[in-house]
Amino acid sequence: MADADGNTSKALGDQGISLVGFITALATSLVVFGIQVGLFLLLRNKLARIFKPKTYLVPERERTEPPSSSPWGLLLSLFRLRDREIINKCGLDSYFFLRYLQTMLIIFIPMATVIIPILVPINYVDGRSHDFSTNGTNSTSGDESAAKDSQGSPITGLDTLAWGNVKDENHRRYWAHLVLAVLVVIWVCGVIFSELKVYIKVRQDWLTTAEHRLRASATTVLVSGIPDKWLSDEALRGLFDVFPGGIRNVWLTRDLTHLLDKIKKRNEIHQQLEAAQTELIRMAKKKQLEKRAKEEKQSREASRSHRPTKSEKLERQKQEDAAAQQQAEEGQGISSGDQHAVPHDIHDAEDEVQHQKSNADASDADAPLKGVKAGFSKITGGLGKGVDGLFGGAKNITQGIDDQIETTNGFMAIGTSQAAAEPQRSTDRRVRLTDEDDPLRPGTAGSGRRKLSDAEDRVMGSPATRPNQSGNVSVISDEEVLNKESIEMRHIGNTTRKAENLDDMYITEKARWYEFWKPPEGGFASPVPQGYEDKGISFTKKKTLGQTLKGILPFIGGEDITTVEYETAYNDDNAEDRDGTAEWEKWISRSKRPTHRLPNFEWTPGWLPGLPFVNKKVDTIFWCRKELARLNHEIEVDQENPERYPLMKSAFIQFNHQVAAHMACQSVIHHVPKHMAPRVVEISPNDVIWDNMAISWWSEWLRTAITIAIVTGMIILWAIPVGFTGSLSQLNSLIQTFSWLGFLAKNPTVWKVATAVAGVLPAILLALLLWLVPVIMDLLAGFKGAKTGTQKNEAVQQFYFAFLFVQVFLIVSLASSVSNILEGVLGQPTSIVDTLAKKLPTAANYFFSYMILQALSASSGTLLQIGALVDWYIISRIFNNTARNKWTTNTTLPSVKWGSYFPVYTNFACIALVYCVITPIISIFAIITFSLLWVANKYSMLYVNRLSIDTGGVLYPRALNQTFTGLYVMEIALIGLFFLVKDENGKVACTAQAIITIVVAILTALYQLLLNMSFGSLFRYLPITFEDEAVLRDEAFQRAQDHRLGLIDEDGDGAAAYEDSKIPHHTGDGPSDAKGRVAPGNRRGNFNPVRGIANAGAWAVRSGKTTYNQTLGRAERGIRNAAQFRNERRRKDLEAQRAIGEALYGGFHDEIEDLTPEERDVLVQRAFVHSALRARRPTLWIPRDDLGISDDEIRRTRELSEHIWISNEGTALDSKVRVVYGRAPPDFSELDIIQL
Repeated sequence: MADADGNTSKALGDQGISLVGFITALATSLVVFGIQVGLFLLLRNKLARIFKPKTYLVPERERTEPPSSSPWGLLLSLFRLRDREIINKCGLDSYFFLRYLQTMLIIFIPMATVIIPILVPINYVDGRSHDFSTNGTNSTSGDESAAKDSQGSPITGLDTLAWGNVKDENHRRYWAHLVLAVLVVIWVCGVIFSELKVYIKVRQDWLTTAEHRLRASATTVLVSGIPDKWLSDEALRGLFDVFPGGIRNVWLTRDLTHLLDKIKKRNEIHQQLEAAQTELIRMAKKKQLEKRAKEEKQSREASRSHRPTKSEKLERQKQEDAAAQQQAEEGQGISSGDQHAVPHDIHDAEDEVQHQKSNADASDADAPLKGVKAGFSKITGGLGKGVDGLFGGAKNITQGIDDQIETTNGFMAIGTSQAAAEPQRSTDRRVRLTDEDDPLRPGTAGSGRRKLSDAEDRVMGSPATRPNQSGNVSVISDEEVLNKESIEMRHIGNTTRKAENLDDMYITEKARWYEFWKPPEGGFASPVPQGYEDKGISFTKKKTLGQTLKGILPFIGGEDITTVEYETAYNDDNAEDRDGTAEWEKWISRSKRPTHRLPNFEWTPGWLPGLPFVNKKVDTIFWCRKELARLNHEIEVDQENPERYPLMKSAFIQFNHQVAAHMACQSVIHHVPKHMAPRVVEISPNDVIWDNMAISWWSEWLRTAITIAIVTGMIILWAIPVGFTGSLSQLNSLIQTFSWLGFLAKNPTVWKVATAVAGVLPAILLALLLWLVPVIMDLLAGFKGAKTGTQKNEAVQQFYFAFLFVQVFLIVSLASSVSNILEGVLGQPTSIVDTLAKKLPTAANYFFSYMILQALSASSGTLLQIGALVDWYIISRIFNNTARNKWTTNTTLPSVKWGSYFPVYTNFACIALVYCVITPIISIFAIITFSLLWVANKYSMLYVNRLSIDTGGVLYPRALNQTFTGLYVMEIALIGLFFLVKDENGKVACTAQAIITIVVAILTALYQLLLNMSFGSLFRYLPITFEDEAVLRDEAFQRAQDHRLGLIDEDGDGAAAYEDSKIPHHTGDGPSDAKGRVAPGNRRGNFNPVRGIANAGAWAVRSGKTTYNQTLGRAERGIRNAAQFRNERRRKDLEAQRAIGEALYGGFHDEIEDLTPEERDVLVQRAFVHSALRARRPTLWIPRDDLGISDDEIRRTRELSEHIWISNEGTALDSKVRVVYGRAPPDFSELDIIQL
């Protein structure tokens, strides 16, 4: 198996690689590196959307100043950027990743300056071989006199600088290797210790900033494994209010898997219907253009006129594109089925809230949820298209964009009214509360509990499971807290239940002699949660044995859900346009309409193609309309009745103080092991994996075991498919093995084709296999039951590093499969030492090439953004046909999956550490590798990638701990190498060195253990010592915010000091408008005095130029005009691209600190409500056409059902029947981008 592995063979073949051979391989990689870097430098100033989108297409606070146009200026800007600015603009994850690369440079640069000058002369001078020029595997294959090491391996090329070149009589030189190895261990351990201290300090600073403490994630804890009797709002509040500040919110989780499945199905049908409607409209428009061209041709033939010239065609296209642009800019169009989930302006929002409040007051107990859902979500759903909204309130972008549709992916800048064109300020935006009397939450410490509506009661838990909640949900304002009399009158803090019968607090039942599992009588009874005695009955209803097993056992389904009879959601009489008056029928036949085949079973994957005579063929539009209406109606009914779904044994608990959340995670909460555990803090609402919230602890344990087994199998058996790809390149061997392939060699043409395929196919398959590994591990981490994206990334980091270290390093180094290695280790455990000692030195040269080639290709590829270029200019032009797809492509920036990104570079570090003493010059390659990767990744983090979710750098400590793996393997290899060293008499000469190395290895393991024991709790949680200082910063921050938002007029010293201490951020138009931009209405700014001078020439001068203008001047003007046209085109392209960023983020900050306390309260109240209960009805966003087809489709959809929201506002078709748009989708919410 290993022989078929290309990497293993390559490692063996590179033994003794000559200097000339290495330089040749390096030169080839340098050529590829130079080409990619050259293309990057050439294109980066022209394609801002690809190479620097973070200069304009992100919120103003995250924008970075455009880099210098010169390469040296770019490098200087990367080196000059401060760490604090990277943290503010890129987040802790990006910062600590770059810091890891920097840490590796800190480790290897001193090692190279110390180890190489000492060990290289020791290894080379008076060594076994001085042969640099030849390749040992070729020239010495038949030369028995060639120099060999103690294991019989030939020594040539770069091996002359390595461990094996020391002669037996010079064995005392190995003391130098030992001393330097010990120094390497001490140095690496010291650097990691310092890095962990810095990590803790930086993370603690980040967690205690006033901006972060405002977020719901800073004060919210996910508690799992809650027993049934504690699974109520009142019980949890009574239990956790012992922590300082008390409880702010409790969100009980429900098993909404059934509802989530409906929502996923709805999203698939919505996308399918949107694409089909767009295709129908475009097909009709193409038919109309074909008919127009045919009629014009007939007209020309009848009149015998010439066909239009190219310039006339271009002029017509320009006019049609201008009309489409104007239509998209003005937001023209009609809409149907809008439930006003997104208010059109702030007045609509106010009217809607008042209307829902009046309905709630006038209806019965079931009405408030519907009112809150339809009204509350209209507020928290965002102001997607209102005045001061996302695109409707964007700045007045009226510059013409000619011929830029492809470059901007169909985006047309919006033309707004003068009133709406004013830049939006954060002080102008207000989010209406659902209740005028909701308490204010000044500062970040928070106010008392807010009284929840009946609707929110039902969202967080069934009324049956939350008795007497109002007694514990009192409203305590900050003014009351500060009032001494109020404090004396109120009991703030821990609350207890009323003990009506004290005898119930003791165990009175006498245990029988055989009941050894029961405690003796007279002890205290098990704690009783608050509200439990009021029920008088069990918290949960009795279940049958079958129901119990179904709810416990994994993979067989959860608890049964009460069935509901839904009303008919559509009018079947208007389902298929049978009246013959549809507009589309004027242009295309019914048989040409989009169709698809239905799967025969619900569980059939959607990507499987339908088969004729097996799967039923249906009209896509007609079928999807009915399904979408049905699902919309059922989902909305289910959202209004969440009590139908069973409660899960977990809850999100939000505290008023951050320190309380961290104390709750570190405390022992329950008196029974594994109950109310684990507890996780710092969870972003957008990072929750709601699909996994319904997984029980039994299922999660079983899934974890299955996942570990699969990953272990992949690590052991992955060499099989890799070896198969290598065997495909050996056609002769395949033909000898499989005689039926002999036909390939009979025909010369077939043989040439087969040879060509065999040269390309293995590389493609190998790349695909390596690409699949992190994808599979990401799926396994989700299958394991990770509750958050952070947990998912941590699991992938562990799995992927183990895979890479074994497959990329151990298998290649040891020239054997994992199964053979395990067999040898199990048979003789000490053999691993000898195996590493014998095999590792021979594979060192392979890793020289591996590291430098990976560094050159990965760094240049990261800069060139090949994937983004292919996606933007090829894939998106082929597949992005709807306005929504184009909008998504335009507004979505590349991201990074840290779980699969970190291990690649950790593996590089481990490989370099393993060989740093055995083959010292690898430190040089490590320095080059990490330097190039640091520059490329820093540019990418600053100007390209945007990470919406930040884990707070939790992957960094694990990466540092994984780096110890390199030290351990180095120590094990040195132990074996020392025992293999023999003197001139053939006796073991370095036993003392080996024993010392064993002691160092044991001390290294103890050091790592103590290091993690000491720092472990600080990796996640905050100490209490930070709380007082954080409160002071909170107060100063709140004063500054109140002054900035206009809530107070005076500017206190604290506010000024806080503002001065902050890194200034961009305001207004951002970096694209940085220097000297003049407002459009400023006449003085548009005045150009040079224009008068230029027109002041005498008539003689003008007449003297006539001859020149008619001859050479015409050609010169042509060249100048062509260059001017290209520059103008590029300028308009950049303006159009930046218009997207200004329209999306102009005047709007997606940070929670930009909101008032009242607005934050509104958002936080719904932060951890299940995503299935917050899902909104999607909009069918179709293009508007001049044939009236889209308008007719909207009318017919309205007649079919009131449960479908369809709109063609802000869209159009250009002269080439491509969809263009000038706004966000109608169902987009600007508040969705706020990080809570």
